[in-house]
Amino acid sequence: MNNIQPEELQALIQRIINSGVLGRSRTYSEILTYLAECAVSGNNPKEIAIAMDVLGRDTDFDVGKDSIVRVHIYHLRNKLKAYFEKYGKHEKYKLDIPKGQYILTAIPVADIPVETLSVTGQPLKRNAMTQWLAGLAILLLLINLFVQLNPESAELEEISVFAGLGPWQEMFDDAAPILILVGDYYIFGELNDRGEVLRMIREFDVNSPGELAFLQEMGVEGTDKYFDLNLNYIPSSTAYALTQVMQVLLQGVDPGRINLKMASEYSTADLANNHVIYLGYLSGLNNLYSLMFAGSGLEVGNTYDELNNLVTGEYYVSSSGLSSADAYKDYSMLATFPSPSGYQITMIAGMRDESLTNIAQQIANEVILRDIQISLDSNAEGNSFEALFEVTGFDNTNFNSELIYTNSRDSAAVDRVFGGN
Repeated sequence: MNNIQPEELQALIQRIINSGVLGRSRTYSEILTYLAECAVSGNNPKEIAIAMDVLGRDTDFDVGKDSIVRVHIYHLRNKLKAYFEKYGKHEKYKLDIPKGQYILTAIPVADIPVETLSVTGQPLKRNAMTQWLAGLAILLLLINLFVQLNPESAELEEISVFAGLGPWQEMFDDAAPILILVGDYYIFGELNDRGEVLRMIREFDVNSPGELAFLQEMGVEGTDKYFDLNLNYIPSSTAYALTQVMQVLLQGVDPGRINLKMASEYSTADLANNHVIYLGYLSGLNNLYSLMFAGSGLEVGNTYDELNNLVTGEYYVSSSGLSSADAYKDYSMLATFPSPSGYQITMIAGMRDESLTNIAQQIANEVILRDIQISLDSNAEGNSFEALFEVTGFDNTNFNSELIYTNSRDSAAVDRVFGGN
């Protein structure tokens, strides 16, 4: 355990549990505690031992047919990583579970090589030129279409009503570039016995070719038939949402300031040198998750179709897309706050298509935006707040949208995500 004392390890384990990063389920806390006890005693636990001692499986449990232990260890490894990226930046030791093993290691932070990281702790990724060019082409088409339909907007003759409203004011006040990040998804294929692509799969816990390869290396059942298609997609509602955002921006922003990128391809420099607008599903945030919920009064529940109010304990759960329900409720979230560089970050996200479509309409509605500002505490910062909308409808048709929650944001929490004190 690299000289970490048992008392230090126990205290660190408790801090991780208390942070909430392991979720409400006790399973991950129990696995982590079990692995820590094994590490202290010098025991190297086997997969079957974890299944029986922690997960309550019987002696006839077949590790070759049931991958539950490998899946839990995979998620626990990611949760530990999230803790040290978000809460444990000042810890003396960093805990990890090496890939392919069930041993908990404690590595002195001073011994970890420094590498170039994004604000979320992820190594910077190379841009995919095909995605960039495709996104840019879509953006230019939208700009040209809007300018043709509204020629007066291109001349920027009048000051837009949105220039004085929270999510947009800073973007209208200066000449800094504006980057729209579109939430996209990695998908992979499943091969049949002849090696042909049988179907395409989206798995929320697999967001890159590397994560897919890791599951295959771990021998997770069925993954031997999975194949990297080098393919990403965006939800169908994104195009409509993008037109709504563009209609707002082009009422007072030079089109030359606006750029578009897939969210999977952003870099630290993008966040540091642009006003940023995220547009997509909550489940498409990926590495932007920590920014979306830094200083927030909400958190994602068991799935991205569920939000939890940290103050009242109330849950907001989407029923959109359930095959047994014609009538539905869906939820969308708006969050806006300044970055440490002084640029504005605005996150526009829905749980499903209905809510993403609806919130795109709300952020282009000056009356709604003024209602949000009025509902906030008079001492709240006008450019740092969040709002939640409940969308109700029937058979994929929105009947009504209601503003059900507003809250001022803690800007200092965002600074900490960027590495500030």
